[in-house]
Amino acid sequence: MGDFKDKLIASAPVNNALKLALKAPFPKRKLHELFEEAGKEQLSALMLKLNYYDFIRAERALYEHPGITQKKVLQEMLRASRDTVIGKKYDFKNIRSVDEFREKVPLSTWEDYEEYSNRLAKGESDILFPGKATFFYRTSGTTANFKFIPESEREGLARKALTQARNAERVVVSSLGAIHRVFAFFNRSDIDMTEGGIPRGTASGRTPQLQDAKLLKRLAYSPQIVEEFEAEELHYMMMRCTLVYDDVTAILGNNAKMMTGLIYFAKEHAEEIIEDIRKGTSKYPMSDVLKEQEKDALKPNPERAEQLQKLLREDKFTPRYYWPNLLSIGFWLGGSVGVHVDEIRKLLPEKAKYVDVGYGSSEAKINIPMAEDTPAGPLSIFSSFYEFIPEEGGDPLLAHELEDGKNYEIVLTTYGGLYRYRLRDMIHVEGFTGKTPNIYFLTKTSDVANLGQEKIPGVLLMEAIQKTVERSGFGFRTAQVFTDPDTMSYVICIETDKKPEDLQAFNETMEESLQSELDQYRNYRTRVLNRCDLAIMKDGWLESLMKKHAKGNATAAQVKIPVVISSMPDAEWIQECTR
Repeated sequence: MGDFKDKLIASAPVNNALKLALKAPFPKRKLHELFEEAGKEQLSALMLKLNYYDFIRAERALYEHPGITQKKVLQEMLRASRDTVIGKKYDFKNIRSVDEFREKVPLSTWEDYEEYSNRLAKGESDILFPGKATFFYRTSGTTANFKFIPESEREGLARKALTQARNAERVVVSSLGAIHRVFAFFNRSDIDMTEGGIPRGTASGRTPQLQDAKLLKRLAYSPQIVEEFEAEELHYMMMRCTLVYDDVTAILGNNAKMMTGLIYFAKEHAEEIIEDIRKGTSKYPMSDVLKEQEKDALKPNPERAEQLQKLLREDKFTPRYYWPNLLSIGFWLGGSVGVHVDEIRKLLPEKAKYVDVGYGSSEAKINIPMAEDTPAGPLSIFSSFYEFIPEEGGDPLLAHELEDGKNYEIVLTTYGGLYRYRLRDMIHVEGFTGKTPNIYFLTKTSDVANLGQEKIPGVLLMEAIQKTVERSGFGFRTAQVFTDPDTMSYVICIETDKKPEDLQAFNETMEESLQSELDQYRNYRTRVLNRCDLAIMKDGWLESLMKKHAKGNATAAQVKIPVVISSMPDAEWIQECTR
């Protein structure tokens, strides 16, 4: 423990130097040169050539100029792709302005790209972007079929620059000590090959490849563990190979519920884990490759085992005590999954700072969180081109035209060959960094309760339901809302830690709370909506939903469960219902 404290003390001057360096703005001359070069070379690539301090200062300088930054990104993107199939289709070489781009290129959906993606998968070149695809991101679509989102070499550079910016800003918020030893969630790479020999897999499974090499060296356990184990064996090995260390300083896990489950799993299996740590053994067999990667964790460590045993006896077997130096916690803090963050706070050290891991999708990574305890972060204006359709409808707006406090549907143009692509995500603007809007994911445009034009985002419904459950004295686990067009009413399906004794009374409380918390519900409740109903779900429903929406990934690191549903859950999960 002393060694780690010494390292923290040693890092303090470097931390101060970083803060001092960032107080000096990026020189105007250098910014002008950067914009000049961005007309000929990809802006993300230019930024990656800068030293560490200049990279962060340049990133922040760009936030003062979203209009010109976005214009440069679009112009260079179109110039580079003018001789591609899609570039010739839409006459990219003769587009001179954003307005001309909008006139010639229509709004699009995945169906407009599926044929092009199939051609790229066969190994064809110069279809949506210059050259061949370098990777395909497998993600679920609006149907049962998978979408395979192509990535170009240039899109890879854009994602790398954005990832570097996120990591740098996390350091600024949390201190350099936060990257000493990092516990991070990964999905299996699950890589296979297309017909043309191009790798494809999930975005979360590819995360290690996009990370900085220095950060990868600081991981608390090897990503190879995720490749060799699954389900409970995976959970055991993740914690077995990490609990041996007392100097874990950061957790990066996307979904806080998954980390909470791991913490309780480790407590349940604590005696076995402690004995493995004491002897330097492993409950489950490992490959020689993994043994070599985990050789430090596999050394007999009776001293650490005794520390953990003492915590277990004192009922303190949580990260608050076995990882007391945690400084930075990364989860999604917004959306329907953000409700689980409050549950984990009591298990982690009070001094830890919570920084959102960032909003994005398989199609693109979109914002860069720069402050603690908020999902909002400035739009990554150097890595893609964006348009925004106002929630109430109308012509798409540009980044510098957005208004604080308003909601918009986001439209993407990327280096991965998507042009004016409707992601079907609704974002919210929460202030500005410089002149660039701070945004966060609010809901899928399909995850909206809209029986009678009330248009209530699922995330707001989830927040109101959780507040009601907790005020009523129950532990909240999860909820979904079935919007029933036949009865013009909501059926709120809830899993709590115990069943309400008087379900009808609880239903009345929920109804009153929805009207109190949600103006949209109250306004339409008296006009077209009928009283809500409640369905109390059986224990284990949340876990079943997470497995269902994890698409078979053992770690479920990217699970997003929709709030608004179009049909009732399976009857086998319903314990009691007011209907």
